[in-house]
Amino acid sequence: MISAYGARALRYAAAMGDIDAIVVEPLFLGEGYVEAVRRRGEGRSFYGMLLLDEARDRTMTQLVPAVLQQTGGSDRHREILYSVQGGGIQMNGKSVADVLAESNLADPNLRAAAKEFLTLCPAMLVRSYVEYERLSTFAVHRRPYELIVLEPPVPFVERRLHERPGFVIWAPERDANAAAFPVFGLAELHGDVTLVSADGIVPNGAGITAYTPGDPRVAAALATADVIVCPDATDPGGAIAFSRAGYGIVAPISSGVEEFVRDVCAYDPATLRQMHVAATMALTLPASLRALPPVPPRVPLRPSLPASVAVAPPPATLVIPTFNRRADLENCLQCLAAQTYPNVQAVVVNDAGAPVDDIVARYPFARLRNLEKNSGAVEAFIAGVELVSNGYVAILPDDDWLYPDHVELLVTAMERTGAAVAHANTLIRYVRRSSTGAFETIGYNAGIFIETATPTEAMVATPIGGHALMLRMSVFADVGGWRADCILADQEIQMRVAQCHTFAYVDQVTAEWRIHGENFSGKVDSIAEQRRVFEELHPAPGRPIIAAMRTATLDRMLARPPGFVFPPTLRLLAQ
Repeated sequence: MISAYGARALRYAAAMGDIDAIVVEPLFLGEGYVEAVRRRGEGRSFYGMLLLDEARDRTMTQLVPAVLQQTGGSDRHREILYSVQGGGIQMNGKSVADVLAESNLADPNLRAAAKEFLTLCPAMLVRSYVEYERLSTFAVHRRPYELIVLEPPVPFVERRLHERPGFVIWAPERDANAAAFPVFGLAELHGDVTLVSADGIVPNGAGITAYTPGDPRVAAALATADVIVCPDATDPGGAIAFSRAGYGIVAPISSGVEEFVRDVCAYDPATLRQMHVAATMALTLPASLRALPPVPPRVPLRPSLPASVAVAPPPATLVIPTFNRRADLENCLQCLAAQTYPNVQAVVVNDAGAPVDDIVARYPFARLRNLEKNSGAVEAFIAGVELVSNGYVAILPDDDWLYPDHVELLVTAMERTGAAVAHANTLIRYVRRSSTGAFETIGYNAGIFIETATPTEAMVATPIGGHALMLRMSVFADVGGWRADCILADQEIQMRVAQCHTFAYVDQVTAEWRIHGENFSGKVDSIAEQRRVFEELHPAPGRPIIAAMRTATLDRMLARPPGFVFPPTLRLLAQ
């Protein structure tokens, strides 16, 4: 299934066939983000495809029409465009040179949303490796990817000899203004220049011919053309299609077309002279098609459980402390019932709250331990772990959530490699309780708990959600269990584990930390406890790098405003 957000995304979706993907344009990142969360919540593996404009092309698309409106004739226009990169031209209060140097997503909110969207997607679809490199600047890690080539329908005509060089600018999805840069770049050529654009208008009276894609005269222009200029700076599809007919091909460097077509004459979308030079070179270099990549698998591929484990899977036990939140516990057990791993177990620890025997009885994989005295979440975790004797173990607060593939992905990583610890990424979901007691989503943040840590970093803090971590029971013989005297027990045990075990890192979002007014984290003095962890529980004498990192961490914590929590990147409702 393909979900598409934006007009161009819809056009791509129509050509992609049977593939599981989310295709989104930057202005619709919010919708794509929410859909990615929904799919991950179902445990689905899918591709994300972000149709990001190329910054230099976008800038020139905006600038050239304005330049052509200036008085002084073509020489004055050319003078202005030649001086663009020298910094003398202003655009929106900045020099054009500075604008050209900006990121493809200068808006920090869009950058954050793009990064988190890609983090939520198990893999990417890209139209070229050049595009993959461009998008990788927004991702925390380089995402798995597949190349997808989408050739648009182009007219194939019988070419014939002619007296003058012929050039066709193929921009069927752009209006004339958006195609003004290549039009002006070819203005001094002595030959027949035809623009095929969405509106069929000649930009500012340029001495060329212009048609819409459906005009029957387009075929005649193509029949006498030697060179096709494909100005799309991100999509090589049109240039690939025309290369099959042996035209000379001119395209932006950023399109990535050279990966698929030999003898492309490429140009910088912000350098006017390169357009003219590339067009004259293309007269002598008919392009030809290289081998195209295979069609991507319908869904991203990922490792599966070893055959021996699939036959006799070791138990993976989730310890769930609960206190007077019956509905939350029911939801939590439902997420475990949906796990794809074949041997999930649960230990529910009722921390001296209202009875939950009836709820636990509905889930055959769960057993219950009732505590006589309310002792808090950490001691409840410890009490639950005491009932686990083998296999794997993890903690799971009753108001948090695991996606259906969480346990399978972590156990697979450990069983395939022999690692004793594994973790994945965590999405923060901001929620509030409705009048019925159910959670209502306010917003999301997938930019905090999406990393792993080195042993040195772990001695300060880790970006690993406590319930996104799973351990072999054998680890406790090496490091001991959770400490009852430490409020930050999930972080503290990671400090110890990281010093003697390598973390197998599954770079997928598989868990949710659900922040709401009743969260444990909002009820403790985390700064004082963090200082105690550093100074009393885990001093690091002789490690100046750790001392400096800890000081910086405490300074950041002290600088937070009262009641600080990590703010939502994507806000759906007012709090």
